[in-house]
Amino acid sequence: MKKSIISGILTFFMVFLTISGINAQKIGVYQCKWHAVISADDEEGLINQMQFNEKSQFLFFISNDEENLYVDIIQADKAAVQKIMRFGLTTWFNPEGKHKKGIGIQFPVAAEENSEPSFKREKGGDRKEMMLAMMARKNQEMVLIGFGGKGEQKVIDPRIDSSFHGQVKMMEGGRIHVSLVLPLEKLGRGNIETLNYPFSVGFETGYLDLNREGMTAGAGQGQGGGEMHGGGGMYGGGGPPPGGGTGTQVTGTNQQQQQQQPDISELASPSKLWISEVSLAGKP
Repeated sequence: MKKSIISGILTFFMVFLTISGINAQKIGVYQCKWHAVISADDEEGLINQMQFNEKSQFLFFISNDEENLYVDIIQADKAAVQKIMRFGLTTWFNPEGKHKKGIGIQFPVAAEENSEPSFKREKGGDRKEMMLAMMARKNQEMVLIGFGGKGEQKVIDPRIDSSFHGQVKMMEGGRIHVSLVLPLEKLGRGNIETLNYPFSVGFETGYLDLNREGMTAGAGQGQGGGEMHGGGGMYGGGGPPPGGGTGTQVTGTNQQQQQQQPDISELASPSKLWISEVSLAGKP
């Protein structure tokens, strides 16, 4: 009897540890590549160099040269794409190589409520123009976390900032590509003595907070600040945003939208991945 109880307890802990390892969504070691400019049209060339994490669905590539670190992220999962566009994406860096959020870059940033373009709020507007305006707005703002001191947040325009750069764009098939550039010195890797010290990197999306006062499942799925509607169209679903086009068109696409939109439970937790040890590449 005692043996069966002990055996059952051991089995439980083995299963628990296995599940914990799966949910950890961590990668042990990543070796950067030396940065080489890839044509903006050469999606295949970029993807062929990237690493995929099945649990988080993040496809990523990290490279460096003598001065900068370059981070490329591609996400195709419909729920994760919606979370990035609606609630933002933070890329965390820990210069000490710990599993701790030290400094970070939020890009794209979380959408503000009622921030959809004015022509969308009127009679639907042109869907392509709406998406272009949305992406242009996303590319104007980046939040730096902790670079100037613990807890400090600084909003910059990555298009014109002298040190930090970023771009978010849509790829074929509704995938999203986020790229970041930051100086190695911002990670404490600005001289030859520190270049060989590994650091850690994490990717974490925002998410739909179901506990927030006034938030309901219906509002979360279709009545937020505009980016969620975009997520139902270009960002992973079918048909124009609600309110766009004629009544017949909207009715005709409702069923397709509902089938392709992620379940609300998929939006209620962040998509995240932590890389424990990132080593810089030496100049070839």
